[in-house]
Amino acid sequence: MAAQRDLDVVLWGATGFTGELATAYLAGDSSSFYSFKLSHAAAPPNLKWAICGRNKAKLEKLKAAHSVSEDVEVIVADASDAVSIDKFVSRTKVVCALAGPFVRYSDLVVEACARHGTHYVDICGEPQWVHSCIDRYQDRARATGACIVNMCGYDSIPSDLGTLAAVQALRSKLMNPAAPVRRVTHYTFPFGGFSGGSLQTVVSQITHPVTLAPGVDPESPFLLGGIPAGGERDEDAFLTKSSFDTTVGLWRAPFGMEKINARVVRKSAGCLNYGAAFNFQELSLVPDEKSAKKHEKTALHPTPPEVVQKMIDAGRLPKPGMGPTPELRAKTRFLSVLVAEADGSDVTSTVAISGGEAGYEDTAKMVVEAALALVLNNASCPGFSCGGFQTPAMCLGNALIHRLQHAGTAGITAVWCTPYLCVSKEGSTRGEFYACAVPAVLHGQRLCDCKDVVHPCSVLWPRVSLSLFPRMQLLSNGKSMSRHRHQVHPL
Repeated sequence: MAAQRDLDVVLWGATGFTGELATAYLAGDSSSFYSFKLSHAAAPPNLKWAICGRNKAKLEKLKAAHSVSEDVEVIVADASDAVSIDKFVSRTKVVCALAGPFVRYSDLVVEACARHGTHYVDICGEPQWVHSCIDRYQDRARATGACIVNMCGYDSIPSDLGTLAAVQALRSKLMNPAAPVRRVTHYTFPFGGFSGGSLQTVVSQITHPVTLAPGVDPESPFLLGGIPAGGERDEDAFLTKSSFDTTVGLWRAPFGMEKINARVVRKSAGCLNYGAAFNFQELSLVPDEKSAKKHEKTALHPTPPEVVQKMIDAGRLPKPGMGPTPELRAKTRFLSVLVAEADGSDVTSTVAISGGEAGYEDTAKMVVEAALALVLNNASCPGFSCGGFQTPAMCLGNALIHRLQHAGTAGITAVWCTPYLCVSKEGSTRGEFYACAVPAVLHGQRLCDCKDVVHPCSVLWPRVSLSLFPRMQLLSNGKSMSRHRHQVHPL
């Protein structure tokens, strides 16, 4: 990267649904967030940032709507105009990309970042496009030192950083920093709402298909890397069937974003040496068989892209720039519980992460914090000096975990809950699961009395029995409840 850049961060695609939230998050406009309380601007006073898009009038309107400082520059650039893209990419340290479908609107931006040595983070959920970018731009990005970090939103921060935290917790428990990990299972809970931009990503499978190199399987669970030495195994296949999980006492069902998140985690596992036999599984937990079968049907028979487009045209699904209503976002939360299992023993560790509305509000927060980590905390980012295409765990690691923890404990409640490590003493795996999940739900959110909240608590709470973890001590925000078999600590 050139020594002198007059901008720290440029928000590319700022006028889109998530781009507007990212702008509000940096500027500190709390009125834009309904699932968590924003107490201050994410941008420190000395941060030099800009908003960028193709329509100057919309950018100026966005700036006024969120009381963005006059010092924040408005940059006009079009996704098809390489010259205008080159101009802003060469001026900034980090591009925070929010313009999807990324195959249509961000390909030239990634190329320019790789060429100019500019770091890049995005919220894409397009693994085939990412693979194509790696084939075309990896060598150049490594040569210039540009860190290209895709999937920094709900796809795939909780999965990737949650797995990293679970692996670190397990190795700490085993007192062996290199202990091989056999498996991490990521239990997710349903959340609601899609934006027009996300739906256009589905449609782009037809309108802008990605061409991969001959011999590359676009459906491979290891499309981004991390394949075991012995090759792909049956257990690595994406989940398509539902079943009852006796470990946690709930139904497990296919999770719609496993095909994105699992590929990211598997690349991290291969590069960060989680274990030669490591396996990652991601699934939804639902309260009954009927819900599980519904998820199964969706996984086996997804809605064809052409049908999605017809539904958009008919007004049955949101158009680009539209997304979940404030009412729905106010009622929606997410919860992730990740269980790591040691290879060769029955030792486990459990990490839980919870937050606000995942698809857009928390996604905006996560990707902005990723961009800020590359600007403000790059000395602590493990992959910063390597450049090239990396996962969030590879490039940002604990630096981003700590930023998200700080954001969640600095007066911003219910955005990113501090990951919890459950240290088990003579307790069951189910006890560990609930010992972590319940405080993660409760942490700073004050939601249990809100009967209209679409929240993981509605799935978990009927199943919770104190007999599962008698005498557990929960440590959260300085408060404790006296029970002693399990201890739950913020990581």
